[in-house]
Amino acid sequence: MTLKRNQLPRYQGKDAQVLALKIKEVRQAIDGTGVIVPEDKFFPEFEVSHEYMSIKQPKKGGYYVESIDGQPFYLEAKDFDKQYSLMK
Repeated sequence: MTLKRNQLPRYQGKDAQVLALKIKEVRQAIDGTGVIVPEDKFFPEFEVSHEYMSIKQPKKGGYYVESIDGQPFYLEAKDFDKQYSLMK
């Protein structure tokens, strides 16, 4: 199953909206790519690039985040929780 971007939860920050999932588990493959397992079981695990893994270094408990224009990034939970709130 693939991750459907339009189904990701949307969060509002002071200046921008983002899409995000809290990370339950991160697995790295030998080739450097990774698999992120979301905490919410509604969402499937999904692959991320070697570049994302090496530059962003995602960790359990943090957030996989995408800007509205589709740029992926990572934030530690404490930083994410300070900046964003779930939109209803």
